Amino acid sequence: MGQFSWLDCLSGEQVLDDVKRDVYLLIPQEFGGGHIKETCYDGYGRFGGYDVYALVAAWNAPEKISGNDEEDRIIGIDLACYDEDNRKLKYPIKITHDASAIYEHCCPSDSDPNQGWKVEEEDWDW
Repeated sequence: MGQFSWLDCLSGEQVLDDVKRDVYLLIPQEFGGGHIKETCYDGYGRFGGYDVYALVAAWNAPEKISGNDEEDRIIGIDLACYDEDNRKLKYPIKITHDASAIYEHCCPSDSDPNQGWKVEEEDWDW
């Protein structure tokens, strides 16, 4: 299983791996709205017991999913692993530290080029 990390869809801040801090995977209104809370993101795409890539597959390609999280995860990775692909989806991945954020009011989350490892702003090379 590979590591996946993102930038906050509102602030652009890193979603850090293995740091105790609430982070929210936003859910499209069509699928119930709200968010899934994770208190210490592990870097592997799991939020509150759900796999973000299995969810993105269910949201965007329901005809392809099998109900097997590992198979559905692969479909989701194919759909949304790269920023340009994620942005094209009807329901892209959106992750934030803001518990009041609403999916429909946010932009897609970009991948963290530092894979969730803490980098100070002055060290950014992009």
